[in-house]
Amino acid sequence: MDFLPYKALIEAHVGSWEVAFVLLIVAYILYRVGKAKAGKIVHMLLRLMMVIILVSGAWMLFVGHATDFYYYVKGIIAVIAFGLMEMSLGKAKRQEGSIGFFIGCIVVLVLVILLGYRVLM
Repeated sequence: MDFLPYKALIEAHVGSWEVAFVLLIVAYILYRVGKAKAGKIVHMLLRLMMVIILVSGAWMLFVGHATDFYYYVKGIIAVIAFGLMEMSLGKAKRQEGSIGFFIGCIVVLVLVILLGYRVLM
């Protein structure tokens, strides 16, 4: 697929993953240092990025790669990453032990990014 809207969709998807990665780290730090209001704002921006990622990823999956099982696996792992993001930030917001969820989330995010760039096959 070489037409312009598809390329724009890929760029939106990749850019959203990059922004989400940074927002996750910023929100986690803000919650941990006790800046709950700022953390909540960044957390809401992260959720917006998650929606953009889900919509653009689903669109790309069903329009361009509907027959490739590899991308279904990547999508499932991405949804798991979103769950870990929410769990780690929720625990950080409540000042509970969350470092395990945070590290797990980072590992799964790196895995999803590597799968997206087809580094891991």
